[in-house]
Amino acid sequence: MKRSGLVILFLSLLLGLTGCSFKVTKPMLQVALSRSMKVSTKVAYADSLEKRIGLPYVQDGDPAQVLDIYYANDSVRKDAVLVDIHGGFYVAGRRENKRRFASFFLKEGFDVVLIEYRLNDGTRDVADELADCAAGLDYLATHARELGLNPDRMFLTGDSAGGHLALYMAEGIENKSMPIRPKVFRSRGVLLNCPAYDFAMFPEVEALSKSAIAWFVGPRYKDKELMQTLSPRTYIGTYSGPLFLSTCKRDFIRSESMLLKADCDSLSRPLDFVDIDSNDRRVRHVHNVSNPHLPESQEVNSRMAAFMDKYLK
Repeated sequence: MKRSGLVILFLSLLLGLTGCSFKVTKPMLQVALSRSMKVSTKVAYADSLEKRIGLPYVQDGDPAQVLDIYYANDSVRKDAVLVDIHGGFYVAGRRENKRRFASFFLKEGFDVVLIEYRLNDGTRDVADELADCAAGLDYLATHARELGLNPDRMFLTGDSAGGHLALYMAEGIENKSMPIRPKVFRSRGVLLNCPAYDFAMFPEVEALSKSAIAWFVGPRYKDKELMQTLSPRTYIGTYSGPLFLSTCKRDFIRSESMLLKADCDSLSRPLDFVDIDSNDRRVRHVHNVSNPHLPESQEVNSRMAAFMDKYLK
């Protein structure tokens, strides 16, 4: 996870160059993100528990269309599920690297599901990632009982790009007009950590070259109408479920979280909001995922657990 933290820091510095003549190219992004694709071999608490690894949610699908299930110990188990969608700027990230993050919630009694999805590669785009997430969630809901999970006590969470995917899925549960949505899955609430929110604005980031945007956002990035239909912000007015949001002052896309908060405020939408003000340089974008041992990270994750407990009553 330290590698991932370095990658995030490097990318944040690059993306901070918005407005400069210097352009971030696809090869530069590929170098920065390459290490985040390596699976951490560090042992996590999750590894010691009952689990099902690599379950395919699409018959005869891509190797990336799989999910992992970790079961909380019977002594603390709450018969509730946290379903996680990893981040990685839409082009990187692995579900296996979320095991330490998952471990916190397993100790709190929540079963945890880690969803993998096909990444943007220059031919696929976010629409494909959203379709994978919808398929994975519907697989969970359809097979929940045989998998030993409670389909009526599930929450969604995601960080960074995964926050975009998770919120979009949560919106689609309620809004049947959305082009990509889970048909069977139901959620008690969605928990977002430093999410991407206004997806339609990403093609306008001046610091990214066209090749970088085409890879990072997808090959159809010039289609502004499509970008709008794939943006969680487009549908936030129709989402009425419980919502948790965390960010911090060193989050390089903190403006996305603040925009979501402002939208919720204008809609008089209840929001459990956590904004960490810390001088620790490790407390940055998705710190509660990349450095879950930090006190600030434990504060966020404890607030997440309390949020879910509230909506289980």
